[in-house]
Amino acid sequence: MSAPLRLGFVGLDHWYSAVPLAQAVAADGRTEVVAVADHVLDRAREVAGQVGGRATTSFDEVLADDSVDVIASFVSADLNPGVCVAAAAAGKHIVSVKPFARTLAEADRVVEAVRAAGVTFTPAESRSRTTDQGRLLHSWVASGRIGRIVSASFALVGRLPQAWPGATDAGWWVDPERVPGGAWIDHSLYQIDRMRWLLGEEVAEVSGRVANLVHPTLEVEDFGHAILRFDGGAIASVEDTWSGPDGAGRITTSIIGTDGAIAVDSSTGLTSVREQGGSIPGWQHFTSPSDYSAGVDEIVTAAHGGGALATVEDAWENLSVALAFYEAAATGAPVAPRHLGHAG
Repeated sequence: MSAPLRLGFVGLDHWYSAVPLAQAVAADGRTEVVAVADHVLDRAREVAGQVGGRATTSFDEVLADDSVDVIASFVSADLNPGVCVAAAAAGKHIVSVKPFARTLAEADRVVEAVRAAGVTFTPAESRSRTTDQGRLLHSWVASGRIGRIVSASFALVGRLPQAWPGATDAGWWVDPERVPGGAWIDHSLYQIDRMRWLLGEEVAEVSGRVANLVHPTLEVEDFGHAILRFDGGAIASVEDTWSGPDGAGRITTSIIGTDGAIAVDSSTGLTSVREQGGSIPGWQHFTSPSDYSAGVDEIVTAAHGGGALATVEDAWENLSVALAFYEAAATGAPVAPRHLGHAG
């Protein structure tokens, strides 16, 4: 039996993703947690007490640890590029928080470092490709079950995040010095990545609006709505908010094809498909498969050379679309996102 893949966690700022991943790593016989680092020692000790490994406030200590194979970076977006570049320079594979940078200049640094080192990079937003629900949608689209996709819509109704479980403040998520945006980018990256994956296309143009509907004093938006046009002509709307009422969190997905449609609603727990000319008339309704995965299988596979489901280039493209959206919202005019390969 091969030695377990050893992960060092650097930062718990995005604890919503960091803690479940650490728990999944600790529970999987193929992986283990070596260290948990956070700028707040009590937080590092709390998580290390659950998953094993030593607790520390020193990011550099974990990055320099020769026993660590993979750095799981869940620091805030302003710190993440530096952590990723250092991890790549140390020859360590990377699991990265989203967004993985605030600007494309920062993103370029990470891409260059990862490519130069030849390490793998797993973007947090791409884990939706590994969920049972994501794989089901991909299989339906790839098989042509609903024909060619012509449009889609995604909407997430949410609340302000918490800086830590039980905290009354939103912390780094609402600090414009530390993030490129607020409610919209918080979840839209998952949806941008999913559509790019389903279509196998890039976004050609983006437009939209941001607003502060419930939290007027926030320095970032609590509401954003984007319209994305893909290379092949498909149109997708993406709406993400922190403006929903308490207890009304909901995610809805609609994918329209030339020969059918798919609908997913987290409030009913149903996934539905309508096939034109199918053997069963009307909509077919199923209990929705889970749309959560820690992504441990993919991290292990990528680190052992088995191929990556998503890459640092995917993270760059996703961020580029998001930044183009904010530019479009600020100017009131559609924006064509930059793409790797002709980013100049």
